Amino acid sequence: MGTPESRAEIAMMLREEARDLLAQTGIFALLEDRFGQPSVTGSAGYDLMVWRDIDIDLAIDADRRADWMAFGSDISAQLESVGLTLGRATYTNGYVEPTPMGGGLSWSIGFTDFAGNSWQVDIFGWDPFDYAVRQARDFALKTDLTGLNRDMILRLKTELREREAYGPGKLSTWDVYQFLIAKGGDSFRALEAWKGRGPRSVPPAGP
Repeated sequence: MGTPESRAEIAMMLREEARDLLAQTGIFALLEDRFGQPSVTGSAGYDLMVWRDIDIDLAIDADRRADWMAFGSDISAQLESVGLTLGRATYTNGYVEPTPMGGGLSWSIGFTDFAGNSWQVDIFGWDPFDYAVRQARDFALKTDLTGLNRDMILRLKTELREREAYGPGKLSTWDVYQFLIAKGGDSFRALEAWKGRGPRSVPPAGP
């Protein structure tokens, strides 16, 4: 898992890579042009990255489902225009099949950057009112996280990744955040025990 210094360096490197990726690929600007102002949330927004994953939220009316689906082709064309190739894209209409995070629209895309690194970018489109509520909740979470031991968050998230304990039905970064906010302990074993004691509230966005 490395040292506190190495974890901080990795987080800083990944944050810079994420910022450059969104600018160089034109994805952020494309979203703004098609749907309005997007916002980076999750680990990239909290400056707590331990792997190459970016979550983006934006407001979109539910009746623009067709535009959202067509946006998959726009993403592919945009990546092609800068010399990259879309490797994977999954469309979800949460209004038809609600996800654990609630109703809404999403694209989950995967591609390799110019340096050969694999990235996942999850883009969530929420009803405007729902988006405003989520933004307020996201701000509150970010404020809570600022008051915690940053290296402990990075250490537990790194261990979560290395143990392959992350994914549907398993532990999540949301669990790490809530565990530390609740002062549930400072070890992965304590995190697992805390998680096993009962269900937690639904996460507002991605990791």
